[in-house]
Amino acid sequence: MGKKFWANLALCIILGGIVIFTLTNIGSVLTSKGLFISERKPSPVATALLPDVQLLKYHLAEERERMVRAAFVVKNNSDQDIRNIKVSCEFYGPHGKYFDRKIWLLGGKVSAGKILRYNSVGKRFVHSRASAYRCELMDFSLDSPPFFVLHKGEGGEGGHSVSGKAKEHASAHGEQTGH
Repeated sequence: MGKKFWANLALCIILGGIVIFTLTNIGSVLTSKGLFISERKPSPVATALLPDVQLLKYHLAEERERMVRAAFVVKNNSDQDIRNIKVSCEFYGPHGKYFDRKIWLLGGKVSAGKILRYNSVGKRFVHSRASAYRCELMDFSLDSPPFFVLHKGEGGEGGHSVSGKAKEHASAHGEQTGH
């Protein structure tokens, strides 16, 4: 029993562990909707406000060349402004068979107590035999001030100001000044 034997034994134990782990977890990756399709959970912020934010109306229509026109109406009854709204639409076949899921990210801010009407035309590859769909709010974030703001300097491009003597020097040497 040399080094080769122990190396082979260790390799067999590692590979056996991987096979056992894969077989025990195969049930969690194979769902009724397909392989690796899990139910997405909203963020903690969205979970708290989800009862107050509603997807009032939605309509999807396929146009020429696989262009899908989507229209969504979102109402924010909460006391906080929201943005980055994700809407998930699931597509079903004639007998209720699940085909696919697409996610739309709605741009814009929905102020507290207001309604956002969002229209989108985009190239989406939706299953051609899908005859029904269902959409729901998936997630959103609170509208907060930006982490940092860029300000343009008063002196021209890049915030550099050029004095009179520097302008004369630059023009004498063929350099450009920031106007």
